[in-house]
Amino acid sequence: MNTALSTFLKFGITALAIGILLFGVGYNLMSDQANTYSGHVTSVEADLPSK
Repeated sequence: MNTALSTFLKFGITALAIGILLFGVGYNLMSDQANTYSGHVTSVEADLPSK
């Protein structure tokens, strides 16, 4: 029983670590893209004629 529980916990901890890693990488990628898009929108808005 202890071996089965140990194996289950190893898989669980590994899956959790991989999930956290993927979430962190994805969050950073999305944050970078959002900042780039924000800068692009601001530069296009500055080129519009004023009222």
